Amino acid sequence: MEKIIEKTAIQIKERIEFWFFNYFNKNKSDLNGCELFTLFDLLKPELQIELKSKLNLEYNEIPVLVLKITDSKFIVNTTKKFILIGSNEYETIDYAEFEWHHGYKSFVVDKEKKIITKHDGYLSEFGLRKRNGEIIYWKIPTGYPGYGFWNITKKCELIGRKFKQID
Repeated sequence: MEKIIEKTAIQIKERIEFWFFNYFNKNKSDLNGCELFTLFDLLKPELQIELKSKLNLEYNEIPVLVLKITDSKFIVNTTKKFILIGSNEYETIDYAEFEWHHGYKSFVVDKEKKIITKHDGYLSEFGLRKRNGEIIYWKIPTGYPGYGFWNITKKCELIGRKFKQID
């Protein structure tokens, strides 16, 4: 049986941020919070307050990363789960349920215009696979932000499998 490692919410937040900085090869000072995929702490305070009011966070759960899908739709990575929030949407996937990313549903965004998921500026369905085999599809940005989300958050499986948050 795999050993469970106890970590505080702050330690888990720092681990997720470490993965983020490593992937993008950046420091916090290189970011301004306006990136499509960025640190929650760098968002404008008004947006942080608005998002926090919709997140239904558990005790000691910390929002860490945010992926902007539209002006009113976001995926927030907390220390415990993925949260999709929009005007009339709210869906979560706990890291304990998360097995892996299934990737983009299709590599092609627009066949006629020859747009693929590696191109920035589009949205495409992206699958998150749960341990029970269910695949949840959320539309996320393509290009650099989407692939960053994919590569950084695949490690959230480790959080759900190996880390127990202590408070």
